Amino acid sequence: MGENNHKDQKQLSYDKSNKPFFPSSSSPCSFTAIVVLLIFVSYLLYSFSFISFLNPYSPSKIPNSLLVPVIRLGSGEKPEEQTELKHIVFGIAASSDLWKHRREYVKTWWKPNGEMNGAVWLDKPVNDSVSSSSALPQIRISSDTSSFKYRYRNGHRSAIRITRIVSETVRMLNGTEAERNVRWVVMGDDDTVFFTENLVRVLRKYDHKQFYYIGAPSESHLQNLHQFSYGMAYGGGGFAISYPLAKVLEKMQDRCIERYSDLYGSDDRIHACMAELGVPLTKEVGFHQFDVYGNLLGLLSVHPQAPIVSIHHLDVVEPIFPKTNRVNALKKLMIPAKLDSASLVQQSVCYDKSRQWTMSISWGYTVQITRTYMPARFMEMPTRTFNDWHKRRDFTNLAFNTRPITWTDCQRPRVFYLSHVFSNSSSSDTTTISQYLRHNEWYPKCDWGIADPSDINQIFVYKKPTPDRWNKVVIRFIPSKDSNFAFVNAIEVISAPKDLIGDVATSVSRDGTEKFNGLAKQAMEVVYRINVGGRKVTPFNDTLWRTWVTDDEFFKTGDGSSEKTYFTGRIKYRPGGASREVGPDNVYNTARVGKRSNGLVDMSWDFKVSAGYKYLIRMHFCDIASKSLGRLYFNIYINGNLAYQDFDISYAADDVLASPYYIDFVVDATADDNNSPSGSSITVSVGPSNKTNVDEHGVDAILNGVEIMKMNNSMGSLDGYVSTEMILSTCPNRRNLSIFIAMLAFMCIFMSFYIVTQRKKVRDEYGWTKLSMDILEDNPKSGNQFAARKA
Repeated sequence: MGENNHKDQKQLSYDKSNKPFFPSSSSPCSFTAIVVLLIFVSYLLYSFSFISFLNPYSPSKIPNSLLVPVIRLGSGEKPEEQTELKHIVFGIAASSDLWKHRREYVKTWWKPNGEMNGAVWLDKPVNDSVSSSSALPQIRISSDTSSFKYRYRNGHRSAIRITRIVSETVRMLNGTEAERNVRWVVMGDDDTVFFTENLVRVLRKYDHKQFYYIGAPSESHLQNLHQFSYGMAYGGGGFAISYPLAKVLEKMQDRCIERYSDLYGSDDRIHACMAELGVPLTKEVGFHQFDVYGNLLGLLSVHPQAPIVSIHHLDVVEPIFPKTNRVNALKKLMIPAKLDSASLVQQSVCYDKSRQWTMSISWGYTVQITRTYMPARFMEMPTRTFNDWHKRRDFTNLAFNTRPITWTDCQRPRVFYLSHVFSNSSSSDTTTISQYLRHNEWYPKCDWGIADPSDINQIFVYKKPTPDRWNKVVIRFIPSKDSNFAFVNAIEVISAPKDLIGDVATSVSRDGTEKFNGLAKQAMEVVYRINVGGRKVTPFNDTLWRTWVTDDEFFKTGDGSSEKTYFTGRIKYRPGGASREVGPDNVYNTARVGKRSNGLVDMSWDFKVSAGYKYLIRMHFCDIASKSLGRLYFNIYINGNLAYQDFDISYAADDVLASPYYIDFVVDATADDNNSPSGSSITVSVGPSNKTNVDEHGVDAILNGVEIMKMNNSMGSLDGYVSTEMILSTCPNRRNLSIFIAMLAFMCIFMSFYIVTQRKKVRDEYGWTKLSMDILEDNPKSGNQFAARKA
């Protein structure tokens, strides 16, 4: 009986350590190994997918064409001196009745001893020896304007005299040695205060050889909307006119004034004449008309991010600093202006977490502390410490957003005004130290439990001067959506002429041609730069350190219908045409030409490009082959489509031979039917037109150079339809990583639970295996005990 029971049991084997060995069919360790293996493989695949996705953007795969060399400006000529104060002439409108008082305002900003040029224009002479001192501009008397009509009811005809100050300033300079240095004419009133260093900074941004009319509208919406215009520069706030424009205005201003006798002021007459000349207002927010009443604290403490250029209506508003008169307040403001004019009244917002304070610093003017945390978007909004020019308390009459001084008594800001400022040059780095004292006024009690800023009597601000504040290029990287980071691999800042890439081109397609706008807003990558008919141009022979390769590889007209030509004369660059920065002499003094003697065949060049992008094609022309003007006409083709018919190079170059000219075309490169989507080509051709000269020795077509630049696609990319947002959305972020870790932890818990369950099951099934089954037959004692127990 015991023997039969023994045969029914499963045979188990033991290793040398007397531990049981489970068969594979029921082993829990095999399942554990499989689960661990699956987790490991999943982790590898997850990591590999992340790395392989980023791999196309590794630095090793960046095309060499994206590497831009350092650009050297100029064409061998001495660079023009940047605009300085000596290049500006001021025309100050003043009244003999008010001059004795308002000349004190002019003294606060005028630099004596010939450092500045200009004149004060009065309606009649004044008997005052002070006005003739070197501390003030020279005095001039305006010419008689009684012959001009003035029809504005309740206005004052002195507006005609004041508006003619621009013309009279130009006439004052005509033929003088000082006129050679004049670049700008700046207008202002006798109660206008200029911050001249900032004025120079603003004018340096613009080409003084072009027509510019620079200023700002009023702070009053009603003033701009009804009586004047948002497109007008207000004369009290000051405006600048480039000298070429002032010269043109002087020739037509008197006739223009006659046509606008029904206007009110002087500045709207200037605006009317500018409209006739087709010159719009270039707005600079640093010019301040200040058509307001009351305290300028709310405006000056949140000045826009631009250099402050001028302030006006000083007799109307309260003194800038309390407990002093207007002139002394201006003198105090000029002290920090001399130390760091670029940073004057520029706002910084910071927070004191321990005290729960929001602090707004208007450097050189005030520090304000407000209890609780105030968002920056509120802090940069002017507080209503002033009234509109029309003395209404409806702040919808203003041309900008405002906010109340406080919403609750506890949030009323504590104001600290500038007391002293000086420069500390004892260390290697110069530092400005400015002291601000609390303005004593009534502050209501607050039960918020937040520390009271009134307990502070003075604040010191330490700051390094930043004279180049407005010469910096600011690039900001903002994380996209849920991402918590932004990154960049490299940044290159390259200086280039303003006219290197225009904003308008001609789009060419099978459907014809049309105007293409917004070219200057495109990112571009140079694909080809070809010197047609000439040798390779190295960076050392190019004004902008570019490389131009020969066209032999790309030229596809091989039947002898063209020939190369060289020019040994002088290339005649002219205003409005191509400059040396657009193309160097070594490009324009060589060319390929097609001649009648070689047959009427188009010359063509073929370029391989990537499909899916638009391309800018710039073609350079310079007639160095014709014997006379008006004899060279030809057609231009892009991909076989007519881009320009009967191009008259003489007319384009203003009837000047050997004068360079270029044309910009835009083409959408799509793959041909026989090509893969990854490649396409652009064919550029020039050939004879119906107006081609019949002289068999004449030139049928010419081309000097070609540039082809890839334009960014709709994703803003130059390397496929992948944007930063797509990368960030696909890459595993912290949220995805957290999910992965949670899944891994769950699988580990599940695996542990499974192993424990399997072990318990094995113990229940094989509990009797604790006794040895290898019982010897010659041991009756053991056998009898076993048999008797099982019976």
